Amino acid sequence: MSFELARDLLAAALIVVGALVVFSAALGLLRFPDVYTRMHAATTAGVVGSGAMLLGAGIAVGTWNALIVAALGVFFLLATVTIAAHTLGRAAYLSGAPLTDKTIVDALQDVYERHDFDRPAEQAGDDPTARRPAQARQE
Repeated sequence: MSFELARDLLAAALIVVGALVVFSAALGLLRFPDVYTRMHAATTAGVVGSGAMLLGAGIAVGTWNALIVAALGVFFLLATVTIAAHTLGRAAYLSGAPLTDKTIVDALQDVYERHDFDRPAEQAGDDPTARRPAQARQE
């Protein structure tokens, strides 16, 4: 087996595996019950699926420059997607996004105050003007 054939097979395998991960993550976005599990599926697709396809494309091109650019792309995916997912998950939790009924333990229950999600202020028992910025209140 020649080096070019082995390189092409490795590149094709990485691209196919990456595409399968992205496809399964897309199914997870449709089928998972709450925002937190959906976010896990999306970040998996972003890092593992896209990273594998990037590396496969870099290997398929066959130059060191392409491989270095692909590796840098994977590094930046790892650096940014994980931070973005943490920030989105925290924002969803603090805003009161509902957990699925299958959630066993809420480890942040006594750590953060959760707000009522998707309920008008009148039903939540709050003053409706309290949610507007101070400049918008004309009292």
